[in-house]
Amino acid sequence: MRTIRKDIRGIEPETIEVIEKYATQQGVTSNDLLRDVINDFAKRIQEVESSKILHAQIDDLIEANNRLIKTQNDNTFAMGEIVKTILERLDYYLPYIDTNEIQKARPKEKNEPFRLDFDNEDFD
Repeated sequence: MRTIRKDIRGIEPETIEVIEKYATQQGVTSNDLLRDVINDFAKRIQEVESSKILHAQIDDLIEANNRLIKTQNDNTFAMGEIVKTILERLDYYLPYIDTNEIQKARPKEKNEPFRLDFDNEDFD
């Protein structure tokens, strides 16, 4: 490990005493304690910088997803309008076809799946 010296100005002597006392209580040198604190702080700075990048990418993904949903909704609306126009034209060009029957044939909302009732006496 390289030795790097850095002078830190503006630290009160009481602060140094607190660090020395805490290091003694923890059974480490004040140098080891300060090195760990500085290393932890540097890691936190890197994590914050990384999270800024990730947040920007997540925001881009959310925006793209929202555009996709809006486009899908717009397409669904357009398809509905096209179907209405087709049915109106069928009424005009082929009046003998009952378009109400076509409407009835379209898929309905999803129904609950069939469920077996094992408690029913008729089941046996």
